Amino acid sequence: MLKYQFIFIFIAFATLLSAQTSSKFFNSDVETDKKPWTNLDFQNDPNNFHFAIMSDNTGGNRPGIFKDAVDKLNLMRPEFVMSVGDLIQGYTADTIQINKQWKEMNGIISGLDMPFFYLPGNHDITNKVMAKEWEKRYGRRYYNFIYKNTLFIILDSNDDDDHNLTPEQTDFVLNTLNENEDVRWTFIFMHHPIWEYDTDGRFGKIEDALKNRKHTVIAGHEHRYHHAEKDGSNYYILSTTGAGSALLGENFGLFDHVSWMTMTDDGPVMANLKLDGILPHDITNAKTMELANPLLTNTRLNNVILCNKGEQFEHGTLYFSFKNPSQEDLQIDLNFFHHHQLQIPNSDVNVIVAAGEDKIVKIPLYSAKAIDYSAIDLLRFDWKMKYIDSEYPDFSLQGKYQIVVEPGKTDFIHKNINVFVEDAQIEFNNKFPNLKAKYRLNNGEEKEYIDSIKISEASEFSFILENEKNEYSAAETRSFTKSILQKASKVKKPKAGLKYKYYEGMWESMPDFNQLKEKAEGTAFDFSVRDQALREDNWALVYTGFIKIEEEGLKIFRINAEDDDCRFYINEKLVADKNTIIKGQQVGAAFLKKGYHPVRIEYFEKENGQRLRFYTKTSEFADWNFMEFDPFWY
Repeated sequence: MLKYQFIFIFIAFATLLSAQTSSKFFNSDVETDKKPWTNLDFQNDPNNFHFAIMSDNTGGNRPGIFKDAVDKLNLMRPEFVMSVGDLIQGYTADTIQINKQWKEMNGIISGLDMPFFYLPGNHDITNKVMAKEWEKRYGRRYYNFIYKNTLFIILDSNDDDDHNLTPEQTDFVLNTLNENEDVRWTFIFMHHPIWEYDTDGRFGKIEDALKNRKHTVIAGHEHRYHHAEKDGSNYYILSTTGAGSALLGENFGLFDHVSWMTMTDDGPVMANLKLDGILPHDITNAKTMELANPLLTNTRLNNVILCNKGEQFEHGTLYFSFKNPSQEDLQIDLNFFHHHQLQIPNSDVNVIVAAGEDKIVKIPLYSAKAIDYSAIDLLRFDWKMKYIDSEYPDFSLQGKYQIVVEPGKTDFIHKNINVFVEDAQIEFNNKFPNLKAKYRLNNGEEKEYIDSIKISEASEFSFILENEKNEYSAAETRSFTKSILQKASKVKKPKAGLKYKYYEGMWESMPDFNQLKEKAEGTAFDFSVRDQALREDNWALVYTGFIKIEEEGLKIFRINAEDDDCRFYINEKLVADKNTIIKGQQVGAAFLKKGYHPVRIEYFEKENGQRLRFYTKTSEFADWNFMEFDPFWY
């Protein structure tokens, strides 16, 4: 019996000693019962310690990568692991889904043999519900700790306007720095690289406070690695640890990795560990970014085809627009496959786009006889792009491409919405300056377009391109509507939420709800449409109520219904649906007085997807803000 008592006392003493050893090097301002870390069982106790950083897991997650990184970090034995956020998919207010996602992620994280420090990304705390769920699990969304006289400040860059800090969080950082002036180094971790954003001067105050101390700043979010130096300090944007990526390689900053930081007496030394190799800390830098971006832009193979007038093809010209803003010459090779119906005199194109040059490449196309466009096979070709005599000899990309043979339709009109209040300036960016741009206004006389056109009334534009061979593009047509200020409604004792009716049926498109009887009805407090559905596919929802406008003005809305259909009405006027897509986004706008305005939202789910989200902004070129459910009432 005494033997077991001795063993128990020894284990208790060892545990106490271990805790004392941890507390000797570690302290934090976190006082909540729940902590934003897994444990404090640090792996070793040297003066020069190692820690690892895991980057984004979600935003196009590729399963298995994050788990693989956990397994390999256990082989590397860092003392602890930091995060830059986006651990779960998020973007839901459904607590069942949130719990399921965190359970799965924490199951993976629990496989680490060392402490893991959490940091919230936009996928982790998308909305107020997710923020509360975070605090319930981890206590704090921003915090600090000191390990071996090294200060770590963990920020929540979702705290204000989606990529900013509130004044309170800014003060927290400034106070933390003021109270810890004698640390040997300071690390600032965040999800968004907010030093690149407009933070109303808040992050500038933090940078001013950091100027006279040794520090490193680390973020994620962009899924593309980049290192920069500011006033002698390293700033890093990490790539991915399983999130969406084209994985084009190190030169493009597109690879999966974890970062390995060694804290030495002279400061931190950073290396990037690909899951199949080790990379230096500046693997992508200002020079490689300068080379990578033109390659990535040109691989879109911006092109347009101009053809003869008439219903059948006889001759045409394929134009490519290439730009090289780098300081090195770029070689582009296009190799067209044999075409059974068309003659392509220049089937092998080798062009040099000199440093700083824009170049238009034109490829004539002929047919021995007139042929219906619908009967013409696709143009197919291989392409390759590389820099000539570069210090990075492997800096190249290649692939395959195919083009439909028909008059090309341009997308050159700058304006991103079709609604204006007083007047609008219509600008047209001709990406092929060797071609004439012509337009018609309200089906009037055709004119040659020069710079921009100002309109003050509802107008319809039609643009075409023309070359010297009387070949033409298809018309790019856009209509612009002048919005009238819509009055608000008087609403007595509004309640938060929207009323909804649920329908079922086998429809190919949005049904006529006036002809249908609802299967169920109720009140919704978010747009988690699957929560109202009684089956997986073939159903629809109609939400009704009011949207509360806090300040008079033009309000711009964007709908994301994935592969499904949605119609959004305000004051019984259609604002946006699948027919209001501009530059790939389903957008619309309304000029609204302050107050409550009736809304109707129709959502149709055929199969898959089951997702509905709204975004808003108040000026055309501002960033989109995710809409919480707060503005909706009934």
